[in-house]
Amino acid sequence: MTILLIRLPDTLAKASQEAASKMGISRTEFIRQAVAHELKNFQETLEEKAMVASMMAMKESKAYRKETDDITERFSTDLPEDKNEWWHKKKS
Repeated sequence: MTILLIRLPDTLAKASQEAASKMGISRTEFIRQAVAHELKNFQETLEEKAMVASMMAMKESKAYRKETDDITERFSTDLPEDKNEWWHKKKS
């Protein structure tokens, strides 16, 4: 485990101590949890930005747009009549 020395403004040091006390944990643990929480949020933000970038790239791709248009068109066509009602399989 690495030891870090940090300087906090007095107001932040006091607020973190009060919050830690209310939670029943040490200020060190409180700060450890706060850093872990912020790192998780930061990672989620990066992942969301990457997803948006991917979606924007797909939107700009003519091949992707054609493929999705073809799929959408196929969804709007009627299913063929099926006298055997294949979706209701009979038990033997």
